Amino acid sequence: MSIQIFVEGKIAPKGEFLRPLEGRNSAELLGRHLYLSLVGEVIPRALLDHLGLSKMLLGASSGSSFLLLLPQEFQSQSEAFLRLTAAGIDQIAAGELEFNWAITENLGDWSVVRKRLFEEMQRGMGTKATQESFLPIATSQAGADQSYFSALANAAPTATTVGVDDADPSRFEFGESKYNYKLGYDMDSLPWTAHLDLSNLRRRKGAAMTVAVDALEIRLRRASSIEEHLGLSHLYKNFFAGELQTLLLRLPDCTGKIAIIDSGIEGFTVYGDIDALLKVSQEIQRLFQTMAEVSLNETAGAEGKTISAALAAGEQAAAVAEASAALKLAQASSRDSIFMFGRVLDWKQVPDALDIRELCLRMIRNYGASPQFVSELSAFFRESGYQSLRRKTGRFERPWRLYRRLSLALETESESRDFERTRNRLLAEFIGKNAGQTRLRPSGRVGLELTRISINA
Repeated sequence: MSIQIFVEGKIAPKGEFLRPLEGRNSAELLGRHLYLSLVGEVIPRALLDHLGLSKMLLGASSGSSFLLLLPQEFQSQSEAFLRLTAAGIDQIAAGELEFNWAITENLGDWSVVRKRLFEEMQRGMGTKATQESFLPIATSQAGADQSYFSALANAAPTATTVGVDDADPSRFEFGESKYNYKLGYDMDSLPWTAHLDLSNLRRRKGAAMTVAVDALEIRLRRASSIEEHLGLSHLYKNFFAGELQTLLLRLPDCTGKIAIIDSGIEGFTVYGDIDALLKVSQEIQRLFQTMAEVSLNETAGAEGKTISAALAAGEQAAAVAEASAALKLAQASSRDSIFMFGRVLDWKQVPDALDIRELCLRMIRNYGASPQFVSELSAFFRESGYQSLRRKTGRFERPWRLYRRLSLALETESESRDFERTRNRLLAEFIGKNAGQTRLRPSGRVGLELTRISINA
């Protein structure tokens, strides 16, 4: 009986692969996200077809990684195929995508095998010094294949299959080729979520949202067996692939308002109407929490049991890049939270921000308050950008100033008892239910920004 080998691959962007640089249009940026979400699914399947082996040897796959179990006699052919793929990826992405792999024998406990794979992967990620490393660097280097990424984005909305040729396994296309794979949700298909056309979306209300599992790599490394590792991989992957598509069809007022940029084992990125994104984020967090309580209740540690998100308003390409960068900062600051408008909120604080928006809009629409008070109240929140991720909001030493400024800003001709009640509720939302509390709540800033967006819509 021949020895079996594990083949693990990882694909990760580096440099400016996903950044909205000058000269990159929205179609090209979307194509880059599509490529990154599918390349880890296509490569292992193409390798198995190239070797003439069963699809059952594919253990786990996502856009960014895969794990195969192969007979050892196919190791040299596999390495040649992977080297060819790596060269093709490097050419397509102009060195902005890194593809590394590790191969080791299936000998010993899984923890030992996992360690060998990790060490081999780390060696592959290191700089390999060769004779050419000491030659002068050429100043004229070919850029990424912009037309290829744009073609992927244009063909995505109607795509049903993806094809690849083993002569160039890194360059797959939507359509027919030597090896073809269905896109969908059945057992024999690559996981695929429809990418909707949002050309009618009002850009000033558009936003991007990225959702990811907290400390997923740590959770996977703690798996005590290969069966547990594969079970966790399929659990996360199937959750996001299935629940996201279901939410877009089930939640009211979300149909046709959200486009899926990418989705995988780690999470997903979407773009669309801000109100629809907030509904999806709260519902996906609730469902994930329920799933974790049921499926991961017997596992130790909090890693992999929570999700975090980041939301950034603006045009699609810029907003997607900003949301991805903000998510990393948010997870470094606090897990199980969402980043919006320069603030990190616990999930339970999101309804507070929405309540503040509703109260502000009621003051404007029902009682004739000037919309200018939103800007006046925003002045109390002096931090901007990502400062709140690095330090906590300082004490608000003079809360009476907020009361006085809000009273002046909300002066109207008819101040009924209901008006006074609404204004007091709004003040309580900013400073807290406890009269002795002297810190401005982060949900206040988020609520004001949401109000501003609703007013300008």
